[in-house]
Amino acid sequence: MKKWEYFFTITRNILIIKYKFGTFNRLFIYKNVDRIIDVIDKDVILNEIKKETGFEVRILSGYEESYLGYVSTVNTLDYSNYFLVDMGGASVEIALVKNNKFKHYASLPLGPIPLSSRFNLFNKISPFTKNEFKNYIYNEFNKYHWLKQGRNLPIVTIGGSIKNIAQIHICNHLGYTESSLHNFQMNYSDLSHINNKLCSLDYNERINIKGVSKKRADVICASSNFMKYFMLYTHSKKIIINTYGIREGIFYSCLEE
Repeated sequence: MKKWEYFFTITRNILIIKYKFGTFNRLFIYKNVDRIIDVIDKDVILNEIKKETGFEVRILSGYEESYLGYVSTVNTLDYSNYFLVDMGGASVEIALVKNNKFKHYASLPLGPIPLSSRFNLFNKISPFTKNEFKNYIYNEFNKYHWLKQGRNLPIVTIGGSIKNIAQIHICNHLGYTESSLHNFQMNYSDLSHINNKLCSLDYNERINIKGVSKKRADVICASSNFMKYFMLYTHSKKIIINTYGIREGIFYSCLEE
């Protein structure tokens, strides 16, 4: 039997699929996508995967992504009432959890990549641009009246951008490097301080800040701005890092079955 290998990733809006089947290699590259669902010929991709590996692959909906993030959270963190924010590249999934129940969900096109492009957040950001940014995302938030049901609740976050913000805070204000960020907490003052600092710098200056990931330095301000204004909008006092996500959510879902 031939040995096969399959590699799939989405990095910086580029989808890369690589197959190795015996001595046969094939590479697919799709630009300007956030998820495989955004690829026009995704059925071709899924058929190729099945043909090469024998696997049936199903694309998760935004709702399923958020729900699986919720499953990973209830199994790894001890909180009953909170907002769950999963920040991807082009979208943000927001859920309201009350009494450990998944109550409401929304998928917003407010990921750091489109926000960075829309408001040109790659370099120093003016107060005027910040105000425009705030008005824009508040208009999106206003479409979901249930967000007001969670006022003052903490925000549990999933995603690499917010983990990088937490790492910046640890490196620059706590004076050490945290090996595990799971259940690490930041208050509004912590986040706002980092946000103001990052937004006052251009890209070349940002990458010299301790803890800043070079691969996220161009969009980190969009992420920190979003979290800052979401905290203000919901009157949340703190954010909590969940380093687990969809993968662990699937694992725990399988255990429940």
